[in-house]
Amino acid sequence: MQDEFNFAAAEVAPGPDGLTSWRAQRLSVLDALARANGLPIGHRCHIELHDGTSLDGLLQLETDKLILETERNPKLKLRINRCTFAVADISSVARTD
Repeated sequence: MQDEFNFAAAEVAPGPDGLTSWRAQRLSVLDALARANGLPIGHRCHIELHDGTSLDGLLQLETDKLILETERNPKLKLRINRCTFAVADISSVARTD
């Protein structure tokens, strides 16, 4: 006899679906990553790079990786609009939102 999942059963407690839980966990990991690197990831900011480049816009990770490390990482790649750079390239950051 094979057991089946009964998703409509009354004993299944209502709660957030898997996607909602994953998004909440992802935001928590991004916040930890931002704190570890001292950066306003996910916020609008003004950044100056060591080479004199000034950037204004939403600070994001270069790519959306499935698994993120939450430790300080000077090689972490970031982007504002279409310009990508490493954490080590940043000389100053000011949050503008």
